[in-house]
Amino acid sequence: MPGYTVDASHDRTHGVNSSDHTLRTRVISAIFIGVLTIGCGLLGGPWFSGFALLIVVIATYEMIIMMRASGFQPSLAFGIASTVISFAGVLFTSPPFLFPLVSVLLMGSLAWQMRHREGKPIADWAIALAGGAYLGWTGGHIAAVRQLNGGLWWLIITIGITWIADSGAYFAGRRFGSHKLAPQLSPHKTWEGYFGGLIAALAGGLIIGIVSPLGIWHCVAAAFLVGALGTLGDLAESMFKRQADMKDSGHLIPGHGGVFDRIDSLLWAGVVVFYYATIFFHQP
Repeated sequence: MPGYTVDASHDRTHGVNSSDHTLRTRVISAIFIGVLTIGCGLLGGPWFSGFALLIVVIATYEMIIMMRASGFQPSLAFGIASTVISFAGVLFTSPPFLFPLVSVLLMGSLAWQMRHREGKPIADWAIALAGGAYLGWTGGHIAAVRQLNGGLWWLIITIGITWIADSGAYFAGRRFGSHKLAPQLSPHKTWEGYFGGLIAALAGGLIIGIVSPLGIWHCVAAAFLVGALGTLGDLAESMFKRQADMKDSGHLIPGHGGVFDRIDSLLWAGVVVFYYATIFFHQP
């Protein structure tokens, strides 16, 4: 800019320091989240289920905030209630309280919405219930994966392959990416990155299959599904962010954004791994 000078050496030094600080923050956050996830995953039972529920409730809060930023006014209370009920509906087999609670939620929330004639009350009602149900239902499957026969190994596939595929997609996209995957939702994602992530997922599934009792073919098949479909979970969350014109779903995790940002692909991975395991895998 005319009349504005910058000390280039200072600017470069500041940039390096800032980059180092950001990287250090991201690494520390990742280690903390990893240790917490691994610890709860190893404990299993109510520990992991409670952890998974907490995560999706926080993601629901972020989703509601994003939708409010886009001009809607969905109820946070009804959104969280929808999340919790949907989560419980997956985790518990036909609980006697499920249908009464769903009935109360649907009818009660709609009756409450009648008080608000301004704005878009039907849209607000639908966003709170559908958004909460999406996060609770898919998140409940992640918890349900841990309760399967060989649940710890299936959870390793769900979480580990998601991370491996995301990393593979990132590096392949940076190195080879030129053909946009879904520019209207996520302008940086490419087909090259997608296939790079899929190849990384298959390689990860092969490695897990060698060391796990599940068998190589089951691990590779489940890894393929995670690599192929997990990206859709990422793009689904990008649709929420695009609606709200936000880069991140929140700022709870230093250096990483929000919780929804971190579990978007994992939500779909949990569903596909759970149903693959229940349909095709039979414990020897």
